[in-house]
Amino acid sequence: MRLRFAGALAGALFCGMPVAANACQPGDARLVGHYYLNGVMEVGSELLLKKDGSFEFALAYGANDQYGKGCWVRKGSTVEVIPAGRGSASTHHTPDDRGFSGLVLTVSGSRLVWDINGSGHKGRFEK
Repeated sequence: MRLRFAGALAGALFCGMPVAANACQPGDARLVGHYYLNGVMEVGSELLLKKDGSFEFALAYGANDQYGKGCWVRKGSTVEVIPAGRGSASTHHTPDDRGFSGLVLTVSGSRLVWDINGSGHKGRFEK
């Protein structure tokens, strides 16, 4: 089931200010698209990977909302989603965090798998 956001959160995903021109390198065209998080109870999340190498991310977990944008890059079997202003993505990001520090996702076919903080709890971003 696809989780969709209401109101400001959904609007923020697509109406936010654009990432600075030429800040990102074009991404792997096979991974470009709009993804929805599945497999994580009570968490709704969307990830938009753009062909210019930029991304937009939104997550809602109870009263905790996260939003981020920046650049994404494929590195072998992983995708790093790196927020603007950071040099790397966090490998320990969770839905409980108060800010967005990035994601390291594992490519699994057409899915991007999020092993949340290495806990063994895994979510799947699916198109």
